[in-house]
Amino acid sequence: MDPSIAGPLPRGASASTLLKVGHRPTYRLKGEIVNQHAAPRATTEPPGAARKKEAKKATWVAVFGTFVEYYDFSVYGYVAATIAMAFFPAGNTAAALLNSFAIFGLAFVARPVGAWVFGHLGDTRGRRTALIATITLMGIASGITGLLPVYAQIGLAAPALLVMMRFLQGFSAGGEIGGAAAYIREWASPGRRAFYISFIPSFANLGKGLAAGVAAIMATSLSADQMVSWGWRVPFLLAIPLAFAVIWMRLHIEDSPEFRELQRSSETAPVRKTPLRTIFRKHPAALLKVTLIATVQTTGTYVGTVFVATYFSEFLGFTSGQASTIVLLAVLFAALLIPVAGLLGNRLGGRRILLICYAAYVLVTLPEFFLMQQHSFGLALLGLMIGILPYALCQVGTYSTMPELYPTDVRHTGISFGHSTGSVIGGGLMPYLSTYLIGATGNTYMPAFLLILAGLVGLVTVGVFVRKNPDGSHLYR
Repeated sequence: MDPSIAGPLPRGASASTLLKVGHRPTYRLKGEIVNQHAAPRATTEPPGAARKKEAKKATWVAVFGTFVEYYDFSVYGYVAATIAMAFFPAGNTAAALLNSFAIFGLAFVARPVGAWVFGHLGDTRGRRTALIATITLMGIASGITGLLPVYAQIGLAAPALLVMMRFLQGFSAGGEIGGAAAYIREWASPGRRAFYISFIPSFANLGKGLAAGVAAIMATSLSADQMVSWGWRVPFLLAIPLAFAVIWMRLHIEDSPEFRELQRSSETAPVRKTPLRTIFRKHPAALLKVTLIATVQTTGTYVGTVFVATYFSEFLGFTSGQASTIVLLAVLFAALLIPVAGLLGNRLGGRRILLICYAAYVLVTLPEFFLMQQHSFGLALLGLMIGILPYALCQVGTYSTMPELYPTDVRHTGISFGHSTGSVIGGGLMPYLSTYLIGATGNTYMPAFLLILAGLVGLVTVGVFVRKNPDGSHLYR
């Protein structure tokens, strides 16, 4: 081997390590380092194939964790009406439901705090470390929620404990999505990033679908009294074995190539130890753009696929079982549609996908809600399916655009904090505001108006202000 070609190994690195992290100049061949451009032997897997294999593994592990996180985080919304009866005094159903959604919204207030903590961990200690920590905390909080005593047993201490657990769920969720997006983006090749990243929202929808499915099974197989007594606990307790599975998987993955390169370069240019401060000082425009993009995306998510379960049962006269079934079918459709939208994103780029989806929200939301209100299971399902079309495009555009707005050293924090801040409005406030406005006005189209407003905000944000990457190139892919 010519040492002038390969050069010395970075301190503490082996040839196999360089292969795993995607080191470009060299690769391992039967224990030696050789020129990357030399013809590979028939028995050797080239670095590109090895990188692709590792990227697929990384994507699978990251998105399976997101699947479990979103199951845990969303299940509360699907049993919110039951939780209202179990954790608040009887007598005022509307007030209890509002209180239940206020606690649901509290988790979103906790998300920016979790984004700061886990983003800092991910940008300084590694994406893998942060992803293990988020799923551990989510599993603990969800499992304890399923074991909590209710109002009839300990009075006001019951909702107080529920608040604490919901806060921890939000704290965990704040770091998960940014970590997963940064991790997958840093593994995938540029021409495949939109497709690989599309599996984050796809599996998030499968997680929500599982939550809706479990809620539907419990609601249809148990009486109302059984559901209030113990049935609501089952979805939360399922989080425990799921969390153990994800922790085991994440313990057996490598960190991303870009983060490892950042670690190696820190010997001469130390990694910033305060990424959130760096974002506020050097990347405030990117933070504002990500926050607004996330506000639109989470409004579509939590009004369009979580709140609607309560909307169907409490305001449109469907049974809890019918409502959960409609939402389950819709989110499963979304989970299948999102990777298709990801392939489209590879061709059009995240920015163009976002502009298309925002325009669709403005155009199709009123027809969607009109069909929902025809007191027909089939038409309600059709209406929600129509709403899933812009929703699927929005997921792909959001998650493929956000990582491109930050450099590697602050990417986890930037995505997590901006997305979580937007989630406070889109996910925390909008379901509560939808419930309040319907009660105050009697107009059941209020959620549709909020979705249309979100679409208009998105059109202005992306159409006017999101045009280039940090390096000055146009943001098309």
